[in-house]
Amino acid sequence: MARPPEFSFRTRRTNLERLANEAFDLLIIGGGITGAGIARDATLRGLNVALVERRDYAVGTSSRSSKMIHGGLRYLQQGDVGLVMEAANERRVLRRLAPHLARPIKVVVPVHGRSGYAKIRAGLWTFDRMARVLKDERNQMLGPDETLALVPNLRRETVYGAGVYYECLTDDARLVMANLRSAAALGAVAVNYAKVTGFLSEGGRLTAGVVHDTVSGSAFPVRAKVIVNAAGPWVDAVRALQGAEEQAKLHLTKGIHLVVPAERLPVSHIVIMTAGDKRSVFAVPHGEVVYLGTTDTDYEGRYDDPPVLIEDAQYLLDAANEYFDVDPLTLHDVVGAWAGLRPLLHQEGKKAAEISRKDEILIGPSGLISIAGGKLTTYRRMAERIVTVVVARLQEAGVAAPQKRGDSDQDTLCGGDIDEDVDQFTAEIKQRWSRVPEDIVDRLVRLHGGDGERMIEAMAADPTLARRCAPGSPVTLGEVRYAVREEMVLTLEDYLERRGRLLLWDVQNGLSVAQEVAQIIGEMLGWDRKRIDSEVAGYRRHVEDVKAFCPPIEATPQRVANA
Repeated sequence: MARPPEFSFRTRRTNLERLANEAFDLLIIGGGITGAGIARDATLRGLNVALVERRDYAVGTSSRSSKMIHGGLRYLQQGDVGLVMEAANERRVLRRLAPHLARPIKVVVPVHGRSGYAKIRAGLWTFDRMARVLKDERNQMLGPDETLALVPNLRRETVYGAGVYYECLTDDARLVMANLRSAAALGAVAVNYAKVTGFLSEGGRLTAGVVHDTVSGSAFPVRAKVIVNAAGPWVDAVRALQGAEEQAKLHLTKGIHLVVPAERLPVSHIVIMTAGDKRSVFAVPHGEVVYLGTTDTDYEGRYDDPPVLIEDAQYLLDAANEYFDVDPLTLHDVVGAWAGLRPLLHQEGKKAAEISRKDEILIGPSGLISIAGGKLTTYRRMAERIVTVVVARLQEAGVAAPQKRGDSDQDTLCGGDIDEDVDQFTAEIKQRWSRVPEDIVDRLVRLHGGDGERMIEAMAADPTLARRCAPGSPVTLGEVRYAVREEMVLTLEDYLERRGRLLLWDVQNGLSVAQEVAQIIGEMLGWDRKRIDSEVAGYRRHVEDVKAFCPPIEATPQRVANA
């Protein structure tokens, strides 16, 4: 398979030089899914694009979602038909562009009485027709025995029946990386650990963003005709850098998720539960673990690594204990957790769960274009709308329309050049490269799609690349080297949390491989022994912090321009 362009620490050095010395059509602030999607769409339309991210790509909300590409059923309950149609369409598009990042999975909605059964049946019937659901993925209505056959450990005495439909699971941080690498392959200049600290302007219009490289300590202006603020929870902080008084627009809410071993809560499908406050929460299987989510509460704490509160964790555990006939789950069963912030647009008088998930474009007095709200599922359409505004701005400034290079709903993402039947693709890879252990193949296809085959082929030719980073672990020397060479990994946390996803899905949170992975990264980046030990110690502290459930007291919000 063709090798994509390098996207590494070396690329980053070159890109920093380009940022300091070139002028761009578009500067994007923020390396989450929205910024990455905008970069891809803009490069496909022929624009000269730069993107900067204050920490690592996907470090905020875009690695802390519920990992679902929703078909839109949840929005049908809110009466938002437009969002239903858009979400359903975007799910179809992503399944075509990156099948490994949009895997269908059954969703079981247990009901406890006749009225609930009738309600879910009507909703699913309507959704199937509105969303043009594939024939073999249309809903089913089950009786009690069929429901228990599908989810045997539900509390038998409360089950009246269930509705069954399909959603798609994704890997949010991997989706960000696929979009970024696709944009970079088309010429976008992207840099992580580069923070915007201010703007330059002429005649009241922004002309550059002042960027601070947090690795070297250098600072310089990045010139661009149009600047887009896609900083997620930091959108208001970036808007404040314009120097004009602008009213805050965001209403941050927090959603937490808990990870428990699958042996403690064995489920094979997503199960939707109704919590004590009548909100829907879920249990989702993921290999050796199951995760529970999510909460939706107003938030006024630190933006980086928001804490998981004891009361929020207990809320999810209580819901699971109410539905499943297992030994009661407690905080001691939790092997992982994450908390993400939703950068929603404030709506006076509405509770957190009632606020619309629609996105909105904000235009500042100096021309800064900001994007707020929105959903992971509809990121591509959000990007499309933003770039249409950018192109209009460029044309108003007399910039000739560039030559289009492709279409964001047609051109596959990096790694997406595989058949939609990912399981069949994986089976073929195992047969083709039988020398590589099957668990390693499963992992590389799940994370990298078609790009995983290149690593697998190299391992078949050179078995040392398939060396495991710890006994029994599917993480290999070849995978870690790939992440440094082609995914711009600069720290141990970059790999273990966001590229390799071990913080979330490994019952040991990646600690069993941390020393070996740090050694491999260090050899490539030139770390000395002190730096390697510091990275491992810092990651251990991070793992401890993630599971240090906090009392319901949170810090003052950060009002700093950390974009």
